[in-house]
This record gives sequence, structure tokens and C-alpha cells, in this order.
Amino acid sequence: MEWLKSKRLPAGFYAVFILCLAGTIVQAVEIYRLESLSRAMTDPLGVVVDEGTPAAVVFAKAHGLDRAGNPEEAIRLYTSLRNAEDRDLRARALHNLATLYLRDGARRWNARGVLEFERVNTLIELAKEDYREALRLNPDDWDARYNLEYAWRITPPPKEKDKSDWRGSKSSVFSTLPGLPAGGP
Repeated sequence: MEWLKSKRLPAGFYAVFILCLAGTIVQAVEIYRLESLSRAMTDPLGVVVDEGTPAAVVFAKAHGLDRAGNPEEAIRLYTSLRNAEDRDLRARALHNLATLYLRDGARRWNARGVLEFERVNTLIELAKEDYREALRLNPDDWDARYNLEYAWRITPPPKEKDKSDWRGSKSSVFSTLPGLPAGGP
């Protein structure tokens, strides 16, 4: 023990010690962040989403809400992921968003038919747009290809326009043209 007290530690030792301590603190903070992210992923419905919520947690919550029977809130959360930095996550979010639109459109079409034409047509068009974008991001997504084809097949036929009641006579084209102005320069 006397030997340890009599020896002075080199100055570099303190620098290395401080760097090791700082590294340990940084790692502890990262472990805490990952642990909280893991807890959020195991129970995504309990997460309160804000601007700081990681995109993966938002995706998990949207998926959980859809499975729990709340597609409106799931659509809102999936829509917030349209500009996510992670390309794969964005493609999956667009795929799920399009599936929600397609499912709602097909349900409405089967339930009420032509009476819901405008709403069904809008939902199907939104689904097709999102499937195309998901396929642009991930061309190997065969589920999106299949669902896009399904959306094209169930697109409602266009509404027939009301026939005009105008009963004019068919006259010569020349009789309806205005005459040349009289006079000259």
C-alpha cells in the first residue's frame, strides 16, 4: 500500500479515466433510451404520440389501433409517416394506409352500392395512389401489387350523366355562325 501512495499516476491516466467515465455515461443514456423504446413497442396503445415520438413507435401504435378497431386514428398516424426518413418504414406505412382506404371503400360499396359512389370512388383513388407510392419505394412488395390490381378491379363504374332535355332542331352549321362585319377600312 505504501508503494501506491508514493507513486504518482501519469497525467494521461486521468484523461483516459475521464474519457472512460464519459463513455460509460453516454452508453447508460443510450441503454435507457432503448429500454423506453422497447417498452413503447411492447404496448404501443399506451404511448402518447408527439413530435418526438420515434417513427417506429408511431407505426406500431397505428397498427395496434387498426387491429383494435380504430381505423380513423390509425389513418391519421399512418398519414403522419408519409415523410418519414426511413424508406422501408414509409413504404410499409403507405401500404397499410392504402389497405385501410381500400377496406373502407370495399365495405361501403358492398353495403350501399351506388348510394355511396362519391365516397367509395374517393377512397379507392386514395388507395391506388398510396399503393403506387409504396411500390415506387419498394418495387418487390407483391402484396401492394395484388391490392393495387384489386383496387383497379373494384373501381366503381363512372356515374351516368343526366341526359339533357334540350330539344332544339338540327340546323345547318352555317346558319349559326355569325356573319362577317359589314364595311371595311
